[in-house]
Amino acid sequence: MPRLERPLVEEDTPVRKFAGDLRRLRRDAGLPSYRELGRLANYSPAALSEAVAGRRLPSLAVTKAFVRACGGDVEEWTARWRELAADGPDRGDAPYVGLAAYQVADADRFFGREAEVGRLLTLVRERPFVGVFGASGAGKSSLLRAGLAARWGAHLIVTPGSDPITELAAALADGRSAVEVRAELAADPEHLRVLLRRSADDLLLVVDQFEEVFTLCEETDRRWLVRALTHAAGAARVVIGVRADFYGHCARHPELLEALHLSQALVGPMNAEQLRRAVVEPAARRGASLENALVARLIADVAAQPGALPLASHVLVETWRRRRGAVLTLAGYEDAGGVEHALARTAEQVYDALPEHEKPVARQVFQRLVAPGDGTEDTRRRAARAELEASDALLDRLAAARLLTLDRDTVELTHEALLRAWPRLVSWLDEDRDALRALRRLTGAADAWRAHGRDPDALYRGAHLDQARRLLPRLNEAEREFVEAGLAAERDREVTRRRGVRRLRRLVACLAALALLLAATAAYAVTAQRAATRERNQALSLRAADTALGLLARPRDAAALALAAYRVAPTTQARDALLLARAAGTATKLGDGYALPPGPVSVTHELGPDARSTEFTYRLWVGPEQRRAGAVTVPRDGFLTLLSADGRTALAVAGPGELHLWDLRDPDAPRRTATLTGWPLPQGVDAAGTLMAAVEDGGAVHWRPGDTTRTRLPVEGVENVVPLDDGTGVVLSRRDGDLRHVEVWSLDGRATPVLSRPARLGLVAGPGRLLAVSDVDAERLVVLDGATTLLEADAVPERAVVEFSRDGRAVTAVHRDSVWLWDLGGGAPLALRAQGAEFNWVRYERGELLMVESRGALWRLTPDVDRVIREVCADPVDVDWAAHFPGLRRPPLCP
Repeated sequence: MPRLERPLVEEDTPVRKFAGDLRRLRRDAGLPSYRELGRLANYSPAALSEAVAGRRLPSLAVTKAFVRACGGDVEEWTARWRELAADGPDRGDAPYVGLAAYQVADADRFFGREAEVGRLLTLVRERPFVGVFGASGAGKSSLLRAGLAARWGAHLIVTPGSDPITELAAALADGRSAVEVRAELAADPEHLRVLLRRSADDLLLVVDQFEEVFTLCEETDRRWLVRALTHAAGAARVVIGVRADFYGHCARHPELLEALHLSQALVGPMNAEQLRRAVVEPAARRGASLENALVARLIADVAAQPGALPLASHVLVETWRRRRGAVLTLAGYEDAGGVEHALARTAEQVYDALPEHEKPVARQVFQRLVAPGDGTEDTRRRAARAELEASDALLDRLAAARLLTLDRDTVELTHEALLRAWPRLVSWLDEDRDALRALRRLTGAADAWRAHGRDPDALYRGAHLDQARRLLPRLNEAEREFVEAGLAAERDREVTRRRGVRRLRRLVACLAALALLLAATAAYAVTAQRAATRERNQALSLRAADTALGLLARPRDAAALALAAYRVAPTTQARDALLLARAAGTATKLGDGYALPPGPVSVTHELGPDARSTEFTYRLWVGPEQRRAGAVTVPRDGFLTLLSADGRTALAVAGPGELHLWDLRDPDAPRRTATLTGWPLPQGVDAAGTLMAAVEDGGAVHWRPGDTTRTRLPVEGVENVVPLDDGTGVVLSRRDGDLRHVEVWSLDGRATPVLSRPARLGLVAGPGRLLAVSDVDAERLVVLDGATTLLEADAVPERAVVEFSRDGRAVTAVHRDSVWLWDLGGGAPLALRAQGAEFNWVRYERGELLMVESRGALWRLTPDVDRVIREVCADPVDVDWAAHFPGLRRPPLCP
């Protein structure tokens, strides 16, 4: 027969009612014995009997086991247990303060920081101004309040908030009107020194959470407080507590920098022994103890997380509520969620328990109590109750859960640990960060507006007002009043503007009829005169530019005349004549005969020793200074055909079917490295001279110098082929009926289509994947990057020689006396024609157009007109003005 239970006198407490319901659950299960329940639950009969005794709330584990053995709903009983534990009578009786900082009154349970307190006391006695720095959650506030202030004696503790002058005035009023004291302080920051000297002898002024000066205060209040505190040191001992990530902000104020010199204390994390004392001693003072396993686990968890002291204090409060008698257990700690999850679980349980209509209000409350960081971590902010527009019941409920701290008129987060430990709050802040910053600015602007007697000049307008309009659903009454006043003022301005516009229109309409005829006549006369003047000037400029181009043999005269033409009318022809004349005037001789374009190595064509010589000689020139180097010789009926862009490899045609490969890495001693017989004539070489390509029997082949065989691509109908500049493949054009296709082929035989067009197509490869495709039939040049057209340039003749600049940022073309330049970065194109000259090669390098004239002269053309004008004006400019510009007033030619 089951043992009879001692009856409950009455179920007058929640714990006894809970025990009575457990007894009824056992009765509904058939009243099994506790021995039988013990076998089913894997707990001792004594533990199960104690669970229904009604003396204390059983642990959650025992409750679950009892319910499961009796066939009850475990989830329902778990929720009921958590609700009872959350509302339990032991909450406010805990020896720990939870998320809140230890206050002066908590000095008797503040342990673990004795050494730091001693060092700080010594420093404060030696220095009148001290800064205490530490990470958020390191325990700065507790050290300053329950440690330093509690042991000092006469003390005053304030936090700056958004109005530090008012905070100090309220603390120092001492029976006087706080408004009167504030006015005295605002008028003179040094008056703080006088008030502190009157308050008490050897007074300690603690300014906690000093980082609020940088996150909540206006610039004027910030400068006031810095000056007031630094000048007050001496009348009292001043200590500021600052979050470590705002250390750099302090250094921006020279007065703070000087005051903190040799007066700084850094609060670091507690070591294992300090943590043990902070955890064990408060409970011991209450006659309670902690399991050794709990102490070890808690120290390990806290040591691994910087700034975790408030989280540890919170989880200890939750563990205290789950204690077994006078013992705090590891099971209770784990059931509370541990350091990592206890705070988030508490916050989440409180939020989930709110009615649906209060959840949006709670979200806005938490968001308004945060100042979003700008280059720093987010910080909490103190807000007036009126700003929040939340019911007292909601605020009290959040404060009862120790998520908020309530003052008579203000509300703030209990600790910044919430900003990191509660994922829901973190997501709220991340989702709405820009709007929160705008809301903080709007709140300050609304306060300033009211403080200045609702001054219309303090209202938002323009973009700020548009942004505030979008925030209207989230604003409180005072902020809505501010925004609506701004909107009303904007409407009034618009009405006034429209009224003025209407009046102005009527006036203009009256005057327009009178002035119309006169204005039209005058405008016509002025326009006709200007047009005639412009046409005359352009005609004179064009004629002078043509004359200047005919004087290129006398570059100085040509440049002066071209400059005069450009000053008369800045036509394209005058500009081109000016650029060419200056280039002709600075031309340098490369050598006699045909010349390849200048690069690391330049080449000029020289005759042999006499007219009967069987060889031609190509002279090598090195570098921009054109130092004479060695030479390459070829048979008389041969020629030098290809020179790699890096100047290290050259290819010469020695005769029909015979090619010579030359190594130019030592320009002073070039050497022939290979003779290729029966090979097709290469149509191009890559920039490094490592890959060549040619058309052979309607197909495309490529090879590397030194190869004995060549690779044929699986494609027919090839008209021309050149290697890519980087040597990773070739680009070819092939015909397919009326269409011509341009394709890029990798060396392993994979093709990428680039362009299809019904025309004959020529190819040039440049740096990277830049390609120039010459539309021979339409005389048009298309420059492509992959499959994207970058440039289409008309009027390029079929036989023009096209070149890319070495950096791939420009394309040049040359045909006889005409030269083209296109800036792929979007610069204006150039099309120049030098009468009497004939250019073989042109290239654009480092902002200059290098043109090699057939007689071996190197022209350096700078497209920068302003620079060319300065260079021409460096010498005296003489022009027969009357001959070239008759009847025209001479403008200044040089600046």
